[in-house]
Amino acid sequence: MTLEKLVKAGQFWFDVLFKRVESSRAKWAAGFLLTGLFVGGLLYWGFFLDWFNNRFDIQDWHVHVGPYLDFLSKALRSGQFPMYADSPYMIPAQYLARQNRPFSPQILLLYFMDPAAYVLANVWIFYAFGFWGLLLIRQRYQLSIVSFLSIFLLFNLNGHIVAHLGSGHFEWVGYFLLPFYVLLVLKMVEGEATGWKWLLSMSIVMLGILLQGAAHFFIYCMAFLFLLGIFQPRFFSLALKAVLLSGLAGMIRILPPAIQFAGGTGLQSLGGFESVLQVLEMLISPSSRGYWEQTYYLGALGFGVIVYFGIIKNWAKDLSHRPLYLSSLAMLFFSVGSIYLPFFNSDIPFLDSQRAPTRFLIVPLVFLITLAGIRFQSVINDWDRKSLDNGIVVLFGMGLMAYDLLYNSRVWSLDNYSDSARATDILEVAVANYSDPSYVSTLIIGLACTAVTLATLAFLAYKERKKSV
Repeated sequence: MTLEKLVKAGQFWFDVLFKRVESSRAKWAAGFLLTGLFVGGLLYWGFFLDWFNNRFDIQDWHVHVGPYLDFLSKALRSGQFPMYADSPYMIPAQYLARQNRPFSPQILLLYFMDPAAYVLANVWIFYAFGFWGLLLIRQRYQLSIVSFLSIFLLFNLNGHIVAHLGSGHFEWVGYFLLPFYVLLVLKMVEGEATGWKWLLSMSIVMLGILLQGAAHFFIYCMAFLFLLGIFQPRFFSLALKAVLLSGLAGMIRILPPAIQFAGGTGLQSLGGFESVLQVLEMLISPSSRGYWEQTYYLGALGFGVIVYFGIIKNWAKDLSHRPLYLSSLAMLFFSVGSIYLPFFNSDIPFLDSQRAPTRFLIVPLVFLITLAGIRFQSVINDWDRKSLDNGIVVLFGMGLMAYDLLYNSRVWSLDNYSDSARATDILEVAVANYSDPSYVSTLIIGLACTAVTLATLAFLAYKERKKSV
């Protein structure tokens, strides 16, 4: 009798882990596991960021993030709007004239929190957004716990996000909004109705990314969408509308830097990957602390999951996804060597802001991670219910993949930097007050454009919904 109960219990947990079962008991069990996974992610980012002990003495944490968080904190606590900063580390002095500075509602937390506590709170907030976005993908594609876990691990622990956050690219919290973008694009290529509601949703997601200072991600997402329209002409009109409307909706954060750097950013190109072979090496070889712009570490198992399920199996099984691969290939093409350099030197607005073409791969990578999880689930669905050996192999594989990713991320964690790599100078920042009518006018015009665009899209989406009822 005991053996029979153990067999039933084993089958129950096998179904919970590998199938989307509908019984209330199974849903509670799955919810428990997902909650544990979410909490595990919170703990991970806490350890990675050294909890509330950020001293802002590492790389960009020191020269960029520390100064502007100190400025925001002082401005809010003195009851001033964060307009101008007085510091050699904040050039230009106009706060919103630089695209990597955050300007979203959660900065109000700096009135109550010190900058170190705010860093962790902000990452937790956006990690939660990312988890929500992944749950929406799970719901749409009926993913099991295990296939969801593969997406969760590769999305949260890949070398790109851990290296950039570890080196002080705090605006990279915008990365955690990418699941919403991916979901919207998948709905489009899979033939779901895409009207004003879709355009409103895309514009809101892109505005959310811009407000974090993640202008790079905005450009990558819009470039990917535009390429998608080029490779699949039936999407061109919608893609172009999405790009234009997202730009108008984000004008509050696009216009001030655009005017400030109208004559060029003055940046020097860092160049792309040395070769396609180096791209493969950066996906498989563990990081050594150094050049964070090139690492995309997935580990051997993670890379295998992406290639087999995300590319080989999905290319053969789902024709609707094929335009995604063409856009991804184009992004890869421009990330290698000096191929992007003519665009960088073209004087076309915003193109000279992309001095590190190696970053172009992050949006295609998130798509491939998602597609791999979706196709992995379709393979699992073909298993026999008694395929215990398959399940055991997969669980061991997931454990090893998680170990690899965690081991690699440790290289970039904040507490793992040696004292000799930490800055010792003290950065002074003060809240300034200048007379600058053109800057004020730019902010007003940008805000008005954002508000009018979103209000118009919301009205059109409402009318669209009323017609469909």
